[in-house]
Amino acid sequence: MKTKTFYYLFICSISLSIISCNTESKTMKTKSKDDTCYPNSDRPSQAITYPEMASMFKEYDNGQKIVLDKYIASKTEGRDSVATISEFFSIDELKQYIAYIEKLSKEKDINLTGVKIFTAAYPSDYKIEKYQNRVSFILMPTTNIGDQKNIAYEPLKSGKGKPVSMQSILNKYADETTRNVNRASVLSLNLMQEEPSSGLNRGSINPPQD
Repeated sequence: MKTKTFYYLFICSISLSIISCNTESKTMKTKSKDDTCYPNSDRPSQAITYPEMASMFKEYDNGQKIVLDKYIASKTEGRDSVATISEFFSIDELKQYIAYIEKLSKEKDINLTGVKIFTAAYPSDYKIEKYQNRVSFILMPTTNIGDQKNIAYEPLKSGKGKPVSMQSILNKYADETTRNVNRASVLSLNLMQEEPSSGLNRGSINPPQD
C-alpha cells in the first residue's frame, strides 16, 4: 500500500511539474536538449569574453564614470561622489515582467519583438532621497511599427493590432524645445505618476545599497 501511495504521489508531482513548465512557456513547441522550459538554452551569440568585459569596465571607469562621479558630488554637495554602477532585478521579477508584456501584447494582437533598455536618471526631487540624480534603467517592450523595427511601444495604450509608440506618449510631457528628440524632457513628475506604463524600473541600484 505504501508503495502504491508513493508511486501515486510521485506521478502527481511529475504531472504538476509538466503543467508548470507548460504554463511558463505556452508558446514553446519543443524543449531544449537540457529539458528546460525554454526553447534554447545554448550560450547566446551576444555573450562576451572576460577580456572584453574588463576592457569595457576600464573604459567606463576611466571615462564616463569620472564625469558622473563629479556630477553626483556637485548635486549632493560632496556628501556622495560615487555614481551608480549596477542595477539589480531578481530572476522572478524579470520572468514576471516578460510574462506581463507577453500577455499584454497577445491581448492586443501585437508581435512582441523584445525589450529595450533605456538609460535614465532619477530627478532631483525623487521621492526616495538616496536615489536622487542617480543613473537608472527603464525597460520597455518593443514591436515593429510600419518600416521601423524594434520600437519601444506601450501595450496599455495600443489598440488591436495598432501599437502606440512610447515616444508618442512621452511627447505629452515634453516642452516645445524637446518634442523632436528621442526622449522627452519631463515637465512634471507628478503628471507621469498618474498615467501607468508597462515600463520596468525601481531595481536595486548600487550605490546606494537598498
